[in-house]
Amino acid sequence: MSKLIFEKTSNWESTSKYILSLPEIRFFGIVNSMGNLVVGNYKKGIVPIAKIDHYKICVEHALELFMKKDLDNSLGSLDYIVSKRKNIKIITIPMNDSLALISAESTTKIEPIIEDIIQSLKDYVVNN
Repeated sequence: MSKLIFEKTSNWESTSKYILSLPEIRFFGIVNSMGNLVVGNYKKGIVPIAKIDHYKICVEHALELFMKKDLDNSLGSLDYIVSKRKNIKIITIPMNDSLALISAESTTKIEPIIEDIIQSLKDYVVNN
């Protein structure tokens, strides 16, 4: 069974710094199964676009992701979800009982960097 580390450890810091160093990435965070943002950072110098509480966005993405798990048996497991809005793209990546929430500029070409992000998140998961 796998377990996530949520504390701000050196592993979190290095993973966060790496993902935020990717072109046009604005935010990276971990959301638990209850929709709570456990840990997260904006890229240095980034001003959040949304003035609303993170809570609503986190719950929305957690609910969407965990509802889609019902289709895993017939369609296979979900690799990621990309939501494109006029001003931003939001990437949701499942991580066991949690999810990674990443925001990027709306013009970002997600496909070239998504596998890089997924690979860097594997270092964040600790196997017991």
